[in-house]
Amino acid sequence: MTTGYPVAAEALDLEIFQLVCVFSASQSLARIESTYPCLRWVRATFETSEASRRLIGLAVMLRNSLDARIGTKSKAVVGRLVADVSRPSQTVELSLREACNKIIHAELVDLSLGSNEHEECPPLADTIKLQGTHRQKEWEAQIDVLSFLNAACTKF
Repeated sequence: MTTGYPVAAEALDLEIFQLVCVFSASQSLARIESTYPCLRWVRATFETSEASRRLIGLAVMLRNSLDARIGTKSKAVVGRLVADVSRPSQTVELSLREACNKIIHAELVDLSLGSNEHEECPPLADTIKLQGTHRQKEWEAQIDVLSFLNAACTKF
């Protein structure tokens, strides 16, 4: 019997690559949509769904991998966390493992943080905002997507 689900390292790396592509292409696709209007439909239809699906899948695989390696912790900081929004000045660094938890348990997700809110289909942002509740306290996290993905592919 193995510890955790046996996911090949290459599968994890492939998820990271595909997520980097989705987030990195978003701004470029948004810029060319006026010239290629059908690409706007494709981005509007699939981009946030695909980013969300892959982000959740990667977070679950990472948590599994991190938990299977007892005694090994990633020291990477991938964002900021307000554990109790009633105390917004009390922010802490967000670790890779805790970022996975927040991705998995988020109730509100903003993948276009800082974009023009009047835009019909804003591009994905490099920083995402997640909100949820834990032990009856509302929390808010901001995750730097590229830092998260970089930490994910670092062999911890």
